[in-house]
Amino acid sequence: MYRSLYRSNPWMVRQKIYHIIFIGAALFGIVSVVSGMAFFVFRPGGNVFLLRDPRVWLRMAMPAVAPDGGDENEIPGLSSAVWRNVTALFPLPLGDPRAILRSQLSLLTLAENATMPEAPEERYAGNNNSPPPAGASGDYLVAIYHTHTGETYALTDGTDRLEGKEGGVVQVGEAVARVLESKYGLPTLHITKVHDASYNLAYMESEKTVREILQQNSRIKVLLDIHRDAGKPRRDCLVKVNGQEMAPILFVVGSDARAPFTSWRENEQFARQLAAALDKKYPGLCQGVRVKEGRYNQFLHPRALLVEVGSANNSTAEALGSARLFADVLGEEIRRLVAEEKNPITHPGNQL
Repeated sequence: MYRSLYRSNPWMVRQKIYHIIFIGAALFGIVSVVSGMAFFVFRPGGNVFLLRDPRVWLRMAMPAVAPDGGDENEIPGLSSAVWRNVTALFPLPLGDPRAILRSQLSLLTLAENATMPEAPEERYAGNNNSPPPAGASGDYLVAIYHTHTGETYALTDGTDRLEGKEGGVVQVGEAVARVLESKYGLPTLHITKVHDASYNLAYMESEKTVREILQQNSRIKVLLDIHRDAGKPRRDCLVKVNGQEMAPILFVVGSDARAPFTSWRENEQFARQLAAALDKKYPGLCQGVRVKEGRYNQFLHPRALLVEVGSANNSTAEALGSARLFADVLGEEIRRLVAEEKNPITHPGNQL
């Protein structure tokens, strides 16, 4: 009966189709609106996002406001910055509002901060009972810090990041500092302050630390930001040195692709100098030098480098073994630099 009715009334058939399409479109619209609201208003764990951080919208209109990169899983372009902002919850930028202006007006980078930032947490390389190293009054020759302090090694800690805590990279920095001081007598400052409590603000926070280090320590020769890489399969996370499996080392150098950085070639030269020395003494340990678009605070010092020791798929022990070998070569290079500065006639050239 119904078939004959529809067959004799094509108008009813069209009406039925229209009703189905309308109901489907309405349901789709409702689901889209609810999903969109949930995405922008709530985060996993029940935290409300709302508009607590206006930088989310500011960065959409002003891409250069995004801090210099460094996310190991970075997707180039604005989309990655928007995604990281939408999926992270940040406090309001009450500490240093000029940081946003500095990214657009490079001359503001020359301005001194109106207020002194909190003193960064310091850790000496020696044990708790040993006195501070020589040069504790602002005479350090090497400074080590960690922009992404929470980066760690999944094979040891079961995760690749310890949120708001010191990850395995801090142990790596400690190992480097110990070798530089105990073997080479180089006063080394190791900053363990957590800079990535809000991940997207990490480079803004670490820049404050670097500026304070340089202001208080005029003799700094080398400035290291120690990280670990990510996104590599286990087979690409191991190198064999003297018959022992270790984590590879990679130097990352910034450039002027995104913001003014006229002296980045000096940083690159020093990175390649270290890479060549590593290749000579410990063949296979270093994977070379990679030039990227960010600045990574390297515009503040000609020998500031980002060093990736291993990857997320390494163990802390593998990274520590590599760190000690790296420190061995670094100590020799710094000694040579100091000797050249004291006696430039005996050591012509090779100065940075």
